[in-house]
This record gives sequence, structure tokens and C-alpha cells, in this order.
Amino acid sequence: MGFADLLDNIGGLGRFQLIHVALLSIPSLLMASHNLLQNFSAAVPKHHCRVANRTWPADSQNFSLSGLGEQDYLHAFIPLGKDLKPAKCQRYTEAQWQLVSHNSSLDNATGLETEPCLDGWTYDKQEFTSTIVSEWDLVCSQRSLKQMSQTVYMGGVLTGAVIFGGLSDK
Repeated sequence: MGFADLLDNIGGLGRFQLIHVALLSIPSLLMASHNLLQNFSAAVPKHHCRVANRTWPADSQNFSLSGLGEQDYLHAFIPLGKDLKPAKCQRYTEAQWQLVSHNSSLDNATGLETEPCLDGWTYDKQEFTSTIVSEWDLVCSQRSLKQMSQTVYMGGVLTGAVIFGGLSDK
């Protein structure tokens, strides 16, 4: 006698079986969206070097600093990338105030000495207010740790599947 025949003998699929199937399906449905969580929690927001412990020019008479925006001031500390936006992983070793004026050309910025970000990064919080990348500074030289966090997450999923999968058989 097969399982289907046995089920027919006791009255078929009843309310008890339907409730159990529904309750067992809820975690499975939530697991799919939980696996997609890494797409958002590990997103890399726009970033550039943090400008900290930097000095303003001692003689501001030589520079017309009034009327300039934040991006103009930022350009004195952080080089522009190929897309004409602040470089993500480099900064000037010394402030380059000659680049702040509106009439300076980008050719003046070539050949200036740069260094990696030493004071951390500033993240754009318009798109993502907080991600594991911005919380743990997993950018530039630490980028490989982002993949490590994803590996640890998937290892936890595998461990949970093995442990709780084994428990469901008993």
C-alpha cells in the first residue's frame, strides 16, 4: 500500500495538513528575499577620501575663496578622476590651492603627488544611508573583505541548511 492509498483511507488531505504545509512554506518564501538582501546591504555608495587635518591657506589674499562651493574646496585636496568626479581612493599629499580657482585648467593637476586615503572616506548617503561597505570601510584596499563578508554569509546559510535540514528528518 502506497502513501497516496494510505492518505485516501484516512480521509485525504485535511485542514491539519493544509495548515502544516502553509506554515512550512512561509520560511521558504522569506528565504528567497533574505538571499537578495546582500544586493542592498553590501552596495557600494559613492565615496571619496575624507578631508581631515588639512590646513587652509595661510595667506588667503592670493586666492579668491569667496563664492566657491564645497566641490571647489574638495578639488584642492582630492584629484579628479577620469569622469571629472573626485577620485575614490587617492588624495593629494598637500593641498593644491592653485587648482581651486575657476580658471585653472585640469592640465595643471597632472603630475602632482598623491597618496592613498589615510583618514578614511566620506560616503554619499543619498542613495544608501548605511551599508556594510560604509560601516566597515570596505572600499579601495579593503574591497576584498566585501567578498569575504558575502562568503561568510553564504557559509552561514549552508551551515543552517545542514543543521536544520538534518533536524527536519527526525
